[in-house]
Amino acid sequence: MSYELTVLVPSRLRPSNLRRLIEAVCDTAPGASLVARVDDDDPHWKEYSQLEFSSVRSLVKIISGVRSGFVASLNELVTNSHRPYIALLGDDVLPETQGWGDAMIEALDGKLGVAYGDDGLREKHAPDLPTHPVLPLKLAQILGWAALPTVRHLFPDNAWRDLGMGLDNFPFVDVKLTHLHPWAGKAERDQTYTDGNDPTARDLDRAAYEAWRDSSWGLARALDQLKGKVL
Repeated sequence: MSYELTVLVPSRLRPSNLRRLIEAVCDTAPGASLVARVDDDDPHWKEYSQLEFSSVRSLVKIISGVRSGFVASLNELVTNSHRPYIALLGDDVLPETQGWGDAMIEALDGKLGVAYGDDGLREKHAPDLPTHPVLPLKLAQILGWAALPTVRHLFPDNAWRDLGMGLDNFPFVDVKLTHLHPWAGKAERDQTYTDGNDPTARDLDRAAYEAWRDSSWGLARALDQLKGKVL
């Protein structure tokens, strides 16, 4: 029972995706809570709001706010978590392995770090890219963010990898958190994918990530803040 875990998930234009994720979390990580964030201009808001009240198997909360992008939404969601571990997921993720949340928490061994599983796309991107990680809430509280705040949508997973490796606590866990992405032929490309992968925005996110990674005020400072801290 995943009583120590809160699943955080931004969603836009995809109430059916969020329903699927809620059901999967209920089935594979019973006891976990789930908090979703939806833009207040989303035309499907009514459908989203009904998900919160129709769920009887999980602690589900859905909040709304001004459209701000995936990363900013994740960081807002962190303030709604009061359990010691958080899972950072997209609404196109399908957890498939029973007990995945507890397995990832156990792999962190009670220390600050970043755990990740198999998203089904490891042959298409770097195999050690933690696209859907679990990490201690305290890590986010120390840094003041869970996802790199200088990017909008892309490259937060690169920063999670840097943090996990820098803390020498970056376990791969053999659990399936399948990313139902067009890359894998498991989803149609919709407006949310198009907006998130806009080439100009991608270049800006890459530059912002690389600046953080390579600067004294970025990754180096983050690791200084985290090293030596205990849960």
